[in-house]
Amino acid sequence: METVELRPLSLGELLDRTFSLYRRNFWVFVGIMAIPSAFMIPANILLLSVQGSIMNTAASGRPPMTPTPGLIGGIVAGYFLFLIVIGVVYAIATGAATCAVADAYLGRAATVRGSFARVRGRFWKLMGVFFNIMLRVVGLLLLFVGVAAGLVVAIVFASGARGNPAVGALVFVFLFLVYIAGLALCVWFALRYSVSIPVLMIENKGVFDTIRRSVLLTRGRRGHIFLALLIGAIIAYVGVIVFQGPFMVFTMISAMRGHWPAWLAPASAVSAAIGGSITGPISMIVIVLLYYDTRIRKEAFDLQFMMSSLDRPAPAAGTVSPA
Repeated sequence: METVELRPLSLGELLDRTFSLYRRNFWVFVGIMAIPSAFMIPANILLLSVQGSIMNTAASGRPPMTPTPGLIGGIVAGYFLFLIVIGVVYAIATGAATCAVADAYLGRAATVRGSFARVRGRFWKLMGVFFNIMLRVVGLLLLFVGVAAGLVVAIVFASGARGNPAVGALVFVFLFLVYIAGLALCVWFALRYSVSIPVLMIENKGVFDTIRRSVLLTRGRRGHIFLALLIGAIIAYVGVIVFQGPFMVFTMISAMRGHWPAWLAPASAVSAAIGGSITGPISMIVIVLLYYDTRIRKEAFDLQFMMSSLDRPAPAAGTVSPA
């Protein structure tokens, strides 16, 4: 068992420890993220192939196919179903990554198989937390935008300004700004739940107790959490762009030539999956370290862990840290 140094971390120290854990357990984290990244390959191939087909059809001079209402409905339904499936897969991967980070951070050996095995016993709780949070955040956004749209319609009808292009442009700009404001509100609201999965996987609480505990732990720390997650996300997206950059160039060249080669869609989708597998764990590591850092600052978790380590033998690999 490695020596564990638990103490409050500054933002720079938290990021430094993130990359330290990432380097030491690179293949474990890549192995965990490879599963959700692989799920994205078929969807990306389909999306890019459709885009290429439209481009080739336009270049050939043939009239584009007009989609039927049934086709449009099927695409929309399939898209939302895919979002649910990929959300479930990413929630499972996040739970496994949480276990791996907890083991690595507290000086134990982390494995891909052991991390996913621990998720199995808490699968339904994990799904409960995931869908509960998703419904809250999406519901808030829809409510915010819906109320704003209703107010705009009421004002337009009351003022008799229907059919006025200037009013239409102002309404569009207003709704766009409202949508951006709604997204910002939802992001801030979602920060309340940012450590929910670490709470569930490490403390093994019920669904609603997990959510309430996340809200409690993040209170007064959400600005710090937002900044840390933002930096982690930027680093992750830069990594993805590095992998997909050459294929973006090929896409632009294909668009200028009016011909989309058949190999471009699968190659681009696979490169995106590789990039996601390599850079995706960074944000997950940040979230778990933020969870521990918050507990150290608010609950003296470092002292609790030290006392528990003195009172009993070293835990075996694959066990959960003390709550």
